[in-house]
Amino acid sequence: MSSGALVLRDGVAFVGPELERRPFSTLRMEDGLITGIDESVRGFDGLVLDLAGAFVVPGLIDCHVHFDLAAHPAAYGHWSASPLTRSMTCLHNGLVALTKGITTVRDLGCIDHLVLDYAGRVESGSLIGPRVIAAGRPITITGGHFAQYGRVADGQAEVRKAVREQIGAGARVVKLMATGGISSPGDPTASTLTQEEMAVAVEEAHKRGITVAAHAHNRAGILAALQAGVDSIEHAAFADDESLEAIISHQATLVPTVSALNNIAPDVGIPIETVRKSLQARQTYVESTGRAISAGVRIAAGTDAGTALNPIGGLVDELEMYCAGGMSWLEAVAAATVNAGALVGGGLGVIATGRPADVIVVDADPGEALTTLREPLHVIKGGALVDLPWVRQTIAEVRAVAS
Repeated sequence: MSSGALVLRDGVAFVGPELERRPFSTLRMEDGLITGIDESVRGFDGLVLDLAGAFVVPGLIDCHVHFDLAAHPAAYGHWSASPLTRSMTCLHNGLVALTKGITTVRDLGCIDHLVLDYAGRVESGSLIGPRVIAAGRPITITGGHFAQYGRVADGQAEVRKAVREQIGAGARVVKLMATGGISSPGDPTASTLTQEEMAVAVEEAHKRGITVAAHAHNRAGILAALQAGVDSIEHAAFADDESLEAIISHQATLVPTVSALNNIAPDVGIPIETVRKSLQARQTYVESTGRAISAGVRIAAGTDAGTALNPIGGLVDELEMYCAGGMSWLEAVAAATVNAGALVGGGLGVIATGRPADVIVVDADPGEALTTLREPLHVIKGGALVDLPWVRQTIAEVRAVAS
C-alpha cells in the first residue's frame, strides 16, 4: 500500500451517518484519518488522486466471517490443515477482501488463535489485509454448536474463564453460542449457553470494553442472549416478531448472514445433515430477515464467509438480499458501512473529518445500483492507497497453497 498523505480530488462522497451525497473538490487524508473536506491543500506534500466525478463510499465492513476457512464443501475440515496452509488462507482471504472493497472484517470463530495472530500482524503493518476484529475461539457448551472446534465451557465460572482466555489472547469481540446451528449436528433451535452463563460472559467482556456477539437462531435463544446483554445477534434464521422487537428494545444489532445458505446443495460434498437443515431453513431464513427489515431492526451486514461454498468477498450478494427483503439500496450500503461501523467501533463506517480514512472509490452511484460496489476502482485503508494490481497478482500466487 502507498503510505503518506493522500488527497482525493473532484468526486462525490457519501458523507456522515446519513450517507449524504456531497460533491467535493478535495478530500484530504493524513496519518490514517480524514483531515478535511473541501479545504485548501495549498502546499500539500503527498499523493493526489483525480477522481473525475467518481463516487467515494466508506470502506465496506463484513461483520461475520471465518477468515482461516476456505469455503470448502466440508468447510470445517480445513481446520485440520497444516498451520502454514491455514495461515496462507488468512492471507489469501484478506487480500481478496481488499479487492472487493472490504476494509474491515469481524472474525467470529476459529479453532484456535491463528486469526488473532493474523489480525495483530495486519494491525502492526507487517501484513497487508483488512482490519480484523477477531473473537478467537467461540464459546459453547458440551455437545453444543461448534463443540468440536470451539472453547467448551459449562457453568458460569468456566464461561468467565473462557472469555478471559480469548481476551488474553487478543480478542476484540467475544462469540457465544446461544443455540444450536445449521452447519453442525443437532437441532439449530436447541438452547445451549444459559442466560446466566451469557450474562457472566457479557460482564467480563464489557468491563474491558469488548463487545459480545451471540449466535442465536430462534426466539428462546435470542431472548436469553439479549437479556444477558449481548451487543449483536448473529443469524436469527427462525426469529419471531417478539424476538425481533426485543432486538430493537435492547438496542442490539442483527447480523443476518442470510446469503450463507445460497449455494448449499446436495451431492457437492457438503455433509448431508447440513444440506438437509439448510434446505429446510432457507426460505424461513429469508422471510425472517425480511420481517426484521420491515420491523426496523438495526442490521449490520455479514456473510459467514468461509463456510461451505461461501467464499470471502460475497458481501454485495448479502446486501442485494436485504434489498429484496425491503431495504433501499442506500439502506443496504448503510448496513455494510454506518451500521457495521457502529457495531465494530473505532469510528469506522463514516466519512467525516477525524474518522479513519477507510474509503473505496466506485464508478457509479451505489445508492442507485449496488453492482458498482463489486469491483472498486480504488481501495484506501488507513489513508493508504492499496496497490490492487499487486494484490491481485499475489492472490493468484498464494491461491494454490491457501486452498
